[in-house]
Amino acid sequence: MTDETPVTTSRTQRVLAFIAAGLVILSIACFFVLMIGTWAGAGPDQGSGKGIWPTVELLPLAALPLAFVLIIVLLVVSLVSRSKQNRRAGR
Repeated sequence: MTDETPVTTSRTQRVLAFIAAGLVILSIACFFVLMIGTWAGAGPDQGSGKGIWPTVELLPLAALPLAFVLIIVLLVVSLVSRSKQNRRAGR
């Protein structure tokens, strides 16, 4: 039998995970709003490039790469944390 200790997550890991998930969900929502708005005739290409449409159009272009970077940072933070736990356990 192996003696496994439960893996704990730090506050930093939880915050990074929730921010990355929030950015992905927000980007997907903007994508669907843009598709529905264009279908309904109110998209930025139909002359209503004012108001919130430029934000809806550009938000996924910035949020998705930022979410990807946050996921990579979360992976690095998790690996460092796991390495510290293994060193403390004497493995």
